[in-house]
Amino acid sequence: MHTIDEIDRRLLIELQLDGKQSTKQLAEKVNLSLTPVHERIKKLESTGLIQGYSAQVNPDLLGKKLIVYCQVILIRHQESLFEEFEKYVQELDEVLEASYIAGDFDFLLKLLVNDVQDYQQFVVHKISKLEIISNIKSSFVIQTIKKTNSIPL
Repeated sequence: MHTIDEIDRRLLIELQLDGKQSTKQLAEKVNLSLTPVHERIKKLESTGLIQGYSAQVNPDLLGKKLIVYCQVILIRHQESLFEEFEKYVQELDEVLEASYIAGDFDFLLKLLVNDVQDYQQFVVHKISKLEIISNIKSSFVIQTIKKTNSIPL
């Protein structure tokens, strides 16, 4: 665990809100000059606290209107099966997130597809090809009521 001071905390909050802010804008917000802010950001990056920067793309404008959560159970709890599933899922563009979970299911997948027909094609032509899957249960998102990638600081 990394300990951060109040200025680093404020920088992280600001960068999570808008990663395109200039060093000058950030310096004004934390009341420091450009060089110390630049050095702090470089340190946050080099320690891994800042893992990268990305654009937030509107999926609706690309026709990607359906979010699906799939709960997956494998046929057996065997290391090689978990590895095979994990490797396969990495290649699926529809999968936004894949998590190995505890409980009634082995994996939770978050998918983004165009519509129900697109999801059906995903199931029939991609995920069901894996013979190591015992069961898949799917839930379709009706409305997203909160969405954030910001880590509370």
